[in-house]
Amino acid sequence: MLERVDELLGRPVSMRAMALLRVLVGPIVLLHLRPILGDAMDGRIYRDHFHEPYASWYPELPRALYIGVLWLGAVAAVAMTLGVLARAATITAWAVVTYDLFLSTTNFHNNRAYLVIVLAALAVTPCDRELALDARWRAARRARRGLPPLPTASPGWPLWLLRFEAATVYGASGLSKLIDGDWFGGTVTWHRLVLVRDRLEASVLPPWAIDILTERSFHTVAAKVIVLTELFIAAGLWSRRTRDAAVWVAVCFHVAIQLSARVQVFSYLAIAALVIWAVPATRDRVVTIDPAVPAHRRLARALAALDWLARFEVRDGAAGGALAVTDRDGTVTYGWRAVARIASRLPLTAWFALPVVAGDRISRHVAPTRSAVP
Repeated sequence: MLERVDELLGRPVSMRAMALLRVLVGPIVLLHLRPILGDAMDGRIYRDHFHEPYASWYPELPRALYIGVLWLGAVAAVAMTLGVLARAATITAWAVVTYDLFLSTTNFHNNRAYLVIVLAALAVTPCDRELALDARWRAARRARRGLPPLPTASPGWPLWLLRFEAATVYGASGLSKLIDGDWFGGTVTWHRLVLVRDRLEASVLPPWAIDILTERSFHTVAAKVIVLTELFIAAGLWSRRTRDAAVWVAVCFHVAIQLSARVQVFSYLAIAALVIWAVPATRDRVVTIDPAVPAHRRLARALAALDWLARFEVRDGAAGGALAVTDRDGTVTYGWRAVARIASRLPLTAWFALPVVAGDRISRHVAPTRSAVP
């Protein structure tokens, strides 16, 4: 068992998902630092109101230097996304966010702790070899010297560790609510929505929907759905059979949280982190097109722009051939099903396409059964 675990942790896998996560986390770091920097520009920092240090020996910088460190974190966040000195920028962003988090116990929030964890995983990962200006410059220099490009795969332990942390977020939250009578009974969710009723009334929701959302009996059932949803996501992400459903439900779950509660950057970060559940391999599916068909050429261009995880390899097929997608297991899909299959593996369209793919799979499974009935 130990040998198998050691082999799994050290097995080289594609870090494309981690590189994409680095690009997405940069704006989230900016969003996290924005209110802190805004207060600092107005002359207010953590020392100007109640705070409780974690330890007396923890270093506290002079006001001007502290504000400078915050701006350094903002610059590093931009560099992360652009891929300019990406590895150093990621480490810097992690250091700034972590330093600010531990300045006071009042700074601690679960979403900030999760941001520190994600940044730490990115900092120990060579996530600057793809989707980065650094990678292009480095590849050009090596090409001029006649050297092969650097490998984009590396030992997968940071990816597996981040997957474990991401699933733990859902599992720990669901279990804690399951054993909390106020949460599982609906008191907590009902109280939260009652407090933000003014926000609901100012939203696009119709009055009847607001009345339902603020009705106590509605939350008796809704709270149990929330708890079971979190537990399903935590378990479902680990199985390839249920992963697509878990990802789709997770997006819905975080959108609902963002609309109904104040969770700072948690929803954005959790949705961005879903990219780590893609299979850590690139070009493992083949799209065969007929280059003479304009629609096929448009699809190839769309793939070049939207295939951020590098899942597909596009090949020219025979004249008059149908659009086809060949999966890793050799399964071939044609026509509109191929388009839906492609869309379900692109980060920007997956949420819309996954129900179509799942519905088609179910209908094809049920159809032979129905035809066998006299």
